[in-house]
Amino acid sequence: MGALDGKVAIVTGTSRGVGVGIAHELLRAGATVVGCSRTPLDAIPGVEQSPGWAQRSAQLVCDQGDYRAIDTTVQQVVDEYGRIDILVNNAGGTVPAPHADDIPELVQKIQGAPRSGDDYERTVLFHAFAIQMNLTSPLWFAVRVYRQMRRQDGTGCIINISSGASHSAGSPTLVSYGAAKAGLNHMTRSLAEEWGPHARVNALALGPHITDNFRSFVLPDDDPTGTEYFAKIPLGRGGEPDEVGRTCVFLAAGGADFINGTTIEIDGGMMPGVLYEAGLKTITDLL
Repeated sequence: MGALDGKVAIVTGTSRGVGVGIAHELLRAGATVVGCSRTPLDAIPGVEQSPGWAQRSAQLVCDQGDYRAIDTTVQQVVDEYGRIDILVNNAGGTVPAPHADDIPELVQKIQGAPRSGDDYERTVLFHAFAIQMNLTSPLWFAVRVYRQMRRQDGTGCIINISSGASHSAGSPTLVSYGAAKAGLNHMTRSLAEEWGPHARVNALALGPHITDNFRSFVLPDDDPTGTEYFAKIPLGRGGEPDEVGRTCVFLAAGGADFINGTTIEIDGGMMPGVLYEAGLKTITDLL
């Protein structure tokens, strides 16, 4: 018997990276998992590699910047499976910027923010997009899923994927992203206080994790394996997406049901701020 047998989960941002790792670990624990992303996909990547996963999973298209699309996605899941037990708000992210007051066109393009030829408008849109995707949209998703959870038996589980950039020490090069993730941590606590006992709400603040995007936009060309980069992390390595997934299983599987309103740091013991300069190097090299 899997720890999550019979549970239905939504995981946002499952086209790649950490979202895929989370989805796989929830499936391994027995859950039915519905992933979603802005990019149309036939299935959550990799589910065909394990027996039964494809039958217990689906991938939907959802632009989480559109609250109507969120409403439609959640309703599709309820119509198909009858309930939602777990929400993992994983979609989000950004790229570091050398100067918060002047965002280069390349940085805006990589992030996927609305484009502009005017440097001030481009900067404003970059920061607004970061806050939308990392704070406002997760709130919209949580609100919509909770409206379903409060009608069900049992206690739902909502997990918000935050970042070490949310630390109160500040996050230079990630100003709007860090501010959004700090707001996400605060939102997590507030919603946990308001929504119990119908739903528990927790967050995971991630340090560097090894994904394709991390390799492309963080690790510099002269340190492709991260040997020098990870020297500043006590464990000497980056995290793996499946490690985040197993922490989600821990929070959702019933053995940690009194953990509520907490932000758990998954960063290998990293000190705040030690990697901001190193993480910017790939972008500045491109510029």
